[in-house]
Amino acid sequence: MSKPFPGDGAEHPYRADGIAGLSASTIFGTLRTIRQELEQGRDADQPLPQDEELRHVRDLESLDDPCPPWNGLAAQAHFWDTLEASLMPRIAGEVQAALERVTNTAGVPITVIGAKGSLDERTAEFREHVLSGRPVVSISATGCLRRLFATGDAASASLSVLVWLPNHPLHAAAVTVESALMSDCTNAHRLLPCGTWIQMLGEPLVPDPEPGCIVLPRSLSGLETGLRREYQHLLFVDDTSSAIIQAVLNRAVPAAVHFSEGVLNSAIVLVSAGHGMAVRLYGSGGSATKPWDASKILYKAATGGTPFVEGLVIARDEITARRLGRIVDDEIDHVEQLGFPDERDDDQ
Repeated sequence: MSKPFPGDGAEHPYRADGIAGLSASTIFGTLRTIRQELEQGRDADQPLPQDEELRHVRDLESLDDPCPPWNGLAAQAHFWDTLEASLMPRIAGEVQAALERVTNTAGVPITVIGAKGSLDERTAEFREHVLSGRPVVSISATGCLRRLFATGDAASASLSVLVWLPNHPLHAAAVTVESALMSDCTNAHRLLPCGTWIQMLGEPLVPDPEPGCIVLPRSLSGLETGLRREYQHLLFVDDTSSAIIQAVLNRAVPAAVHFSEGVLNSAIVLVSAGHGMAVRLYGSGGSATKPWDASKILYKAATGGTPFVEGLVIARDEITARRLGRIVDDEIDHVEQLGFPDERDDDQ
């Protein structure tokens, strides 16, 4: 990992930014390796994970079976079911192994959360580590990793990474198969394809915005008719985190509405604020959120101090964010006055 972070992970321990950078670059590399394996096959010199070694032994043992357990459509479904179940344990395991090879300023091993457990269980575990002063990294998938590798659509899924070390502010990273970005309350970094982290200064490193495009949660698709009076290109998506990374932070879409699934899935909030985006509480009366505010929101939600704010507008600038919040709010009020249900309720 080529990086601008202090420390070398050996004689000079990594701080939280170095740990976040190493975690995010490891995830980025693992996603690209998995994609390459699916497209080109696994490198013959690459060792198999232990669970895959066992699976291959069992497959060999079943060769003499006149009725093998998996064939045809069943075999195809079994392959993807097995792959999907292996993804988060593999990603978290790669990060854990990478962190075990370096030193950190906490002076103790860092726990990596993400290989197993429900979102509520992982949130409780993360909270317990922070409140007890133990270093921790959370890796949480947003969207659908299975769809990502089946379709190749980089906006299908992302990895939300939160890093906490004692005496350091919370760090966040957002990773897709095409990019990785990280931020804390004062600094932001972007991972280049060559594996080098660069610090972001000044204006976001993205093209001029295309004002007719916005990203919206699919739950707001009932507002499409009204919104098309203001925007020509509506991108309704299942996972707003990955779509915001791909379309807003990396390309020319100027704004998005983001409904999160909880604090561990919301690294995109701090990452967006740190990379110069305007992050506002959802609705026309929402207030602007700076990187330090975003860090506090995530920290307080992660430690149970306050509930997490789930509805946000993320945009290139405050005026664009305020306008989108107002337009969406007005359309929701209009739909409700007509007697149609708010489609967000269907997701509850």
